[in-house]
Amino acid sequence: MIALIAFFDWWVLPQASVGFLYLVPILLSAAALNNAQILLLAILCGYLRETFDPLQHADRATGPQLMAAMNPAHWAAGSSGRMVVSIAAFSMTGFFVAELNHRRRRLQEHLAERDEQIRLRREAEQQLQILSDTSPLAILTLDGKGRVVLANESARQLLGFNPGEPLVGQCTEPYLPILTRMLHSHAASMRTNVECRGQRRNGEVFLAHVWLSTFRGSQGPGLAAVVWDASENLRDREGAGFDSMMATSRVLIGAFSHEIRNLASAAASAYKAWAGGQPASQGDEHYLALGTLIRALEKTASSGLRAAANRDRVVADLGTVLDETRIVIESGLREEGIEVDWHVSRDLPLVQCDHHSLLQVFVNLARNSQQAMHHSSPRRLDISATLESDLVVVRFRDTGPGVAHPETLFRPFQHAPDTESQSFGLGLFVSRAILRSHGGSLRYEQQPSGSCFAVELWPVENQIEG
Repeated sequence: MIALIAFFDWWVLPQASVGFLYLVPILLSAAALNNAQILLLAILCGYLRETFDPLQHADRATGPQLMAAMNPAHWAAGSSGRMVVSIAAFSMTGFFVAELNHRRRRLQEHLAERDEQIRLRREAEQQLQILSDTSPLAILTLDGKGRVVLANESARQLLGFNPGEPLVGQCTEPYLPILTRMLHSHAASMRTNVECRGQRRNGEVFLAHVWLSTFRGSQGPGLAAVVWDASENLRDREGAGFDSMMATSRVLIGAFSHEIRNLASAAASAYKAWAGGQPASQGDEHYLALGTLIRALEKTASSGLRAAANRDRVVADLGTVLDETRIVIESGLREEGIEVDWHVSRDLPLVQCDHHSLLQVFVNLARNSQQAMHHSSPRRLDISATLESDLVVVRFRDTGPGVAHPETLFRPFQHAPDTESQSFGLGLFVSRAILRSHGGSLRYEQQPSGSCFAVELWPVENQIEG
């Protein structure tokens, strides 16, 4: 295009100046050039414009004359100044177009980025809306006056609102008063969870677990809450706790009945031997009372053993019980500076034992080790679970001082002289009784240092009569 303009300027229209047409290639090409290239192009266009200007030469006919015209030494006075002005004009025009195009590209990128952000935000809002609508938990947001701004269907059902009945704009004070109190607290930003009383629209009371956070929006303070009806969980928990208590009670009854029966049997033997040597004493009042007492003890012991034997077959997932044990004990042990090492096989079978009772046994053994290592150094508890022959064996090894008289460990009401805890001496006795009631066992393994208690459990596939 520059060559075509130069041809027209020199040959086609020699008497007219068309140098302004050099702006066209600069305008078209400036968007694709950098500043140095624009400047070089402006110098070329300015030079050609001044070279073929009609004021320079009157006759343009042949090649030598053309060569002379392109020599700045043959230019008329003032040509250099006009060329500098032309170069400056062409350069500024090119720089302006380049900057304009650069801004246009940046605007396009910004608009594209904004459109992408809008698309992503809409997708996120849609996903959050789906999450809120399908969540089994009630999700609420409140304004500064405690009125509902947003609520999902689960919130409507939780508070007892009928389908289609508006929940937005309702005050939550009659249903969940804790939300209003938290909203009006002095904390600027608060994230917490609470367990509180809730009430449905029909007056039904339920136990609510609430996770909430306060925030400050454009229209003032607000609160977001996730609410869960824990009433069923409370009933299940209390039912499981009662069942576990009854199972433990039956174990205790059986264990103590066994001890009572042993004592009654010994007393009955002595009673019969004494009666055989003292025939006249059979009519004695004290003799008859003693016999009645012994028979009552035997009857009580037999009833207790029958009650303890009346239990259902139960199965526990040993891996799950050990995981729950870890959750219960590990943080407390680490706070005491006790290192805990777990060596648990991944393929542990189901075992014959009550889940909650087995958890109590493991927690009791861990706490005994914690007390024993109170003044020890180092302090470490190793817990392992392996399958040995037909049994699953769980061991609790600690680095405590050990047990001086292991033969007294499992007797009831035995106080351990090497511990500072005021124990009644029932923990190990009850733990072994629980395990024995399911066919298992608890034994103490002698170690060169420290203590080791081994819990033996029967896998379900090796069922035995307890």
